[in-house]
Amino acid sequence: MAVNIEGFSVGQWKANATTQIVSACISFLASLLIVTSTGRSFFTKSNSKNVTARQRLKKTSPYRRIIFLISFSDILYSLAFITGPFLTKKSDPQALWALSDSNAGCVLNGTFFSFGASTSLLYYAALCYFYYCKISKRITDEQFTRRYEKKIHIMIAIICVAGACLSIASKTYNTFPTGTFCTNANRPAGCFQRPEIYGECDAEIKVYVSYFTYFSLMVPTYSIVVMLYSMIRLIHSVVKKDKQYGDLPGNPSPEQLHKYNVRKQLLKETMIQAIMYTVGWFICQSGGVAGAILHLHGVANEKFPPAVQIYGAALIPLNSAFNVFIYTRPAVRHVRRVDPSISWYRAFYMVLKAGGEAPNMEQSSSSTQQQQQQRPQPEESSREAFGTGGIYEYHGCDFGKGLDSLNADNLGSFEDLSEGNVAFRSENKWSYNVGDISGLDRISEEKENGGNLYSRFNASTVSGQGLSKHSGTSKVSKVHDGESGLSFSAMPSSMDSRGCIESGLSLSDVDLFEDDSKLDNETKSKLSRK
Repeated sequence: MAVNIEGFSVGQWKANATTQIVSACISFLASLLIVTSTGRSFFTKSNSKNVTARQRLKKTSPYRRIIFLISFSDILYSLAFITGPFLTKKSDPQALWALSDSNAGCVLNGTFFSFGASTSLLYYAALCYFYYCKISKRITDEQFTRRYEKKIHIMIAIICVAGACLSIASKTYNTFPTGTFCTNANRPAGCFQRPEIYGECDAEIKVYVSYFTYFSLMVPTYSIVVMLYSMIRLIHSVVKKDKQYGDLPGNPSPEQLHKYNVRKQLLKETMIQAIMYTVGWFICQSGGVAGAILHLHGVANEKFPPAVQIYGAALIPLNSAFNVFIYTRPAVRHVRRVDPSISWYRAFYMVLKAGGEAPNMEQSSSSTQQQQQQRPQPEESSREAFGTGGIYEYHGCDFGKGLDSLNADNLGSFEDLSEGNVAFRSENKWSYNVGDISGLDRISEEKENGGNLYSRFNASTVSGQGLSKHSGTSKVSKVHDGESGLSFSAMPSSMDSRGCIESGLSLSDVDLFEDDSKLDNETKSKLSRK
């Protein structure tokens, strides 16, 4: 049995349709995971200031909002592929699984397909442009939101809504020649490619379809141009910045060196993320683009090699499956680096549950806890002065929680600290001598896992320890308490910035292009000469 006289078999059609449905279901679930995860971070994450959902949405990064909208568009796109074989018109010979001859289902399917495909394409371009603005133009999240984001949303809404409404009004949503979904197509299906088999096309609809075809080609063309331009400029900026500054000359302070390395690594990591999004999109769309070109040149579906049909049906809907892994990749790496005993699947679940961010690890890994228990503790006098006597550790951008009342979330803040803790006392009773690292007895040891170096400080030399957190980096400081007479200083021993990258730090967390005025005069002059 054949679908038509050209010998396009029913078995080939069913294989094509089944592959499309399975692939679209995977994409639908992946998109739903991202939408649920990012939506959780928008609306349900608790905060102490009782910020409303609307205010919290405004404070989130444009990156998260764009990813949310890409995934929401892919949900519509995936639904169109899942329901397509069943909502096509039963009177079309290619629509073997069609349930009804009513055009209402085809119109609904075509709306989901065209609207989802167009919005997804345009928001991919917006994502690449965001990366370009962030790195090449040195624009902050707030500046991007104020200058571009609202205009981007309005432009995409006008283009996609207008296109869908015009297609419905002109009755161009019909069965695609493959018979597996509906879109802007001639009626009857396949008439443009094989009029001797399917009959002549409706003259009026043929004119409208030609207009919509060229209009629809403008959307992917525009998106591809923006994506390629943004990626080329982004890569050029990162390479240029790396060559311009290289390594910091002279003997910069540990704080400056660490912050510089963090910015440098974030640039490269962000470039990798942007490239992965772009390459994933091109891979998934390559089959669809090839099929569209063949159809525009009058090549009938039955003339396509079976491999091309399966390739297109499998890859086109899978874009979101790539996105969910790219989106969670940095945070998943961080979770597994903090606790190597956690499997990838569990880390993936933890990141999605945390809204796509690196979860707040309540407890360190079992290996880290055992190492802490085996280390010599400070003298009793020091433990009594600080209450718990814990020792801070530096793991990339993570600080240990040896002091129960001083954890990484409370450092630099006087909130949620017990009255008996030294850090709770009023600010005027503290004095800060930034950059003073005197009195430190640095003892380097090698971790059993990963080989990263860390240090602990001899409490007999320094009465206590303290860290302040600033712009996602550790800050070297020496603190003196006016009441107890305690003075303590702390410095991160490892200048490895990979921990910052893998902890979920994004472009919005660290100033990638810190003002040169923040550097000391010696370093600034050496950079300028270089």
